[in-house]
Amino acid sequence: TLFLDEVGDMPMPTQIKLLRVLENSEIVRVGENKPIKVNVRILSATNRDLTGAVESGAFRRDLYFRLKVVTVNLPSLAERRDDIIPLADHFRKVFAKRHGKTVKGISPELSRMLLTYNWEGNVRQLRNTIDSMVVLDQDELLDADDFMSLDESVGRVEEGESSADVEGPVGLIGRPLAEIERWAIDQTLKLTGGNRKDAAEILGVGERTLYRKIKDL
Repeated sequence: TLFLDEVGDMPMPTQIKLLRVLENSEIVRVGENKPIKVNVRILSATNRDLTGAVESGAFRRDLYFRLKVVTVNLPSLAERRDDIIPLADHFRKVFAKRHGKTVKGISPELSRMLLTYNWEGNVRQLRNTIDSMVVLDQDELLDADDFMSLDESVGRVEEGESSADVEGPVGLIGRPLAEIERWAIDQTLKLTGGNRKDAAEILGVGERTLYRKIKDL
């Protein structure tokens, strides 16, 4: 079984190759020219309107019907709000373990905020948001102070500035982990006047680890 995520973003040359695989049940390895028979089941997902993409010519009609054997329509996260808190708590546990942090739970106030927020990016946005909050959390509890309102930072970033520069930790919510680490290291070094030993102690990492991360920034 092969899962293809965001199949609606697939470029046309790749669509042609995938269609050929589905029609012939054959693949050719990179660097080889001998076809190999395969028996594969395809699961695909997209957040795009593939019907519209077919009509506009962005997605091949023949590939669309080859993939569209059984269709499961998953409502947006805003339409299934009962899933928000269980998912948020699951992500809290996953990222607390991944980042080696103790995060005991989610406050009732934050739960209310999560339930009323418009998750346009669906589960992926919720996942990235909880990841960011776990990284930035300092009191072992995800609460409203960790979240604030994501809408406040929209449209307020001047040219040449990142949302983190303008909003501080709030502007980092939902941002990639590398960007969060870069901001945290930069702010801690400013706090310690450039003293890497003190910065490493505040950040809870070894001095060598901090030095390596600074080199990678």
